[in-house]
Order: sequence, then structure tokens, then C-alpha cells
Amino acid sequence: MERERILKIGLDELYKKFDRSMISPDPLECVPTKGAFKDVELSAFLAAVFAYGRADLIVRNVRLILGEMGRHPHKTLATGAYRGMFRGFKYRFHKRPDLLWLLDRLKGIYEKHGTLENAFCSVGETQAERLAGFCALFRKKGEQLSQAKNFLVTSPDSGAACKRINLFLRWMVRKDSVDLGLWKKIRPSELIIPLDVHVNRIAGRLSLVNPKGAGDFKKALALTEKLREFDPNDPVKYDFAICSLGKLGHCAKKPDLESCDSCVFSGLCSKQ
Repeated sequence: MERERILKIGLDELYKKFDRSMISPDPLECVPTKGAFKDVELSAFLAAVFAYGRADLIVRNVRLILGEMGRHPHKTLATGAYRGMFRGFKYRFHKRPDLLWLLDRLKGIYEKHGTLENAFCSVGETQAERLAGFCALFRKKGEQLSQAKNFLVTSPDSGAACKRINLFLRWMVRKDSVDLGLWKKIRPSELIIPLDVHVNRIAGRLSLVNPKGAGDFKKALALTEKLREFDPNDPVKYDFAICSLGKLGHCAKKPDLESCDSCVFSGLCSKQ
């Protein structure tokens, strides 16, 4: 179809435009691109878990956390040195006990599985099963967690889009000028798009998904399937570009007709 052809051209153009030079503000800019595997992996996970809220505040908070964890965060985790850190920590509704709980669980996962990659790949066959199984590793049987702790690692079993875990997976599995590509046991074709408010809004305007309603796991799967039509081997490669289009104000919540006229998707967008 002509519309699909034009959409692919626009998406590919957008993908080329939004490279690492346009990464800020993004929590990934806080993650080292070089260093020991476990240090980068752990840094990326912590950055992704706290990737909620206003972009500039996310970056500030992630820098604080990673700065306190030090140059070798996995050593800080493995030795338990973090338990004496983060005095006065607060980010929105999360406080120091929530962060220490998360680090305690991460310490146990590293002790049992060696890496988060091993842990993720040990708990299911499909990506949805792996997501649910990985999230379950953070919860002890019969344990009643606070809403704040539950929010840190959300499971698809709850219906949530799992945006932050899928974001972490995108960083670790894909390899280009933006994403790190350190994980080798998962293929880019298996990834699920990290469905956030920007991606949800823009995908809705382009009729890639139903524009009504908040993003949930079913919508994330549906959008991933649609993007697979444009690149079956790497459907999530468009995520950073689509998100940046909204996050940087090029596609605002309230449409600006002048910006809309110059957009690569002009003529395809509902502008609603």
C-alpha cells in the first residue's frame, strides 16, 4: 500500500536523523559505553528502572545514583557497600529503603546467575515469558511489597507495558550509534517496544495503534507487530527516534501546524 510505503520511508528517515548526537536528555547518556560488562549492564539497569518522570529530572537522578555507586558499580553491589550509601535519597515517590531493596535483590540475582543477561534468559522461552519470569526474580514467594517497590520492576502479568524493562532490553540487545548491544543471547527481532507516553501518542496519530487509552502490554505487543512490517529483524530500532520526536517537542501534545507541515509524516498524521 502507498501509505505503508510512505510510512516506512518516514520511519527510516527519522531513524537516521536521531542518532547519539541527539541523545540528551535521556538516561542512557548517563550509562558508560565502555568498561567491564557487569558494570555497564548494572548501570544500564539502574538507569532504566528510574526512567520515569520528566526527562531532565530522570537524568539528574540517574547521575546521582550511578555517581554514588562509583566507577565499579558491580563491586559496590557485590560487597554490599551500597548499604551505607544514599542517605537522604528521594526521587518522586521512591525513597532510600526502596532503592536499597532493589539493590539487595540485584545482588542476589547476580550471585545466583552471574549476569542479568543469564537471569533474563533463564526464565522463559518467549519474550513475554522472560519478562514475567525476570520480574518474578525480584519478588519472594508470598511477599507483600509496597506500591513503590512493585513499581520499580513491573511485570506484564499486571497488564503494564513494562516500558522501563523493555527500554533496558533495547539498550542491551540492539547495537547502533545509540544502543549498546552487549547482550548476545537475545535477538533484536525478539524485543518489544518500550511504550511510553510519547511513543503512544505519536503511534496513535499515525494509526499504528489504537490512539485511545493508555499504553499497556497488549498495545506494546500490537505496536511491535506493526513495526515488524517495516523491519522484521529489528522492529524496535524506531523507538528512540519516535520517542525523541515527542520528547524534544517536535511532535507536541498540542499540535503546532507549522511544525506539522514540515514533519516527515505530514499528510499521514491525524494531528489529534
